[in-house]
Amino acid sequence: MNLDNLMKNRTIKAIFFDMDGVLVDSMEYHLKSWQNLLGSFNISVSDQFIFENEGAMAPGVIIDLFKKYGYPIDEIKIADIYSAQNSMFINQYLPRVSLYPESLPLLNQLKSIGILTGMVTSSRRNLIEKIWKEEELAYFSTIISADDTERFKPYPDPYLKAATEIQQNVSNCLVIENAPAGIQAANSAGIICFAISSTLPNEKLYGAQQIFPNLRALSEFFKKVLP
Repeated sequence: MNLDNLMKNRTIKAIFFDMDGVLVDSMEYHLKSWQNLLGSFNISVSDQFIFENEGAMAPGVIIDLFKKYGYPIDEIKIADIYSAQNSMFINQYLPRVSLYPESLPLLNQLKSIGILTGMVTSSRRNLIEKIWKEEELAYFSTIISADDTERFKPYPDPYLKAATEIQQNVSNCLVIENAPAGIQAANSAGIICFAISSTLPNEKLYGAQQIFPNLRALSEFFKKVLP
């Protein structure tokens, strides 16, 4: 079954967007803040490592990374690390962060045809509130941040919570992601997933049903297949 037929055979009522690297041009700055923070422990990671882990690494990823370099770590220490990265991102890079130019037009396009939208991100809620204006957040029927579930992506919990909050069956939802962890989370939740190749090459996004180069291309596709 080709992609057009796949979409036509589904009733899409809600679309969940990841934030960083999908709606917001921020991944470069998550990259810099994580690399600077980890560098203070003499831990070196590649750009791709950060991008593959969504720029907001799950606790298990941090534990494995620190153990690899011989550092003992516990949940309290992980909380300190998240807090330090969050502060560094806000204090050093936040003024450079902006929504992609196509983000609000796309959200408005979907609203105009009655599609519910949600934002499901591994970023903390305080970042969401600093990046987005209040009237822009009003586009979303649900917002799930890293503060809202015990388990991050790649677990399905964030997307399952989003579907539950807006009372939609996962078969009527669609996810837009840009990293393997998010794609895995969507797939594990039973939700069809498209990807935007904003930070990683297509071969790293193999779990997605379809890959688009940018939001403009995604918008044009939606114009064809959504009512």
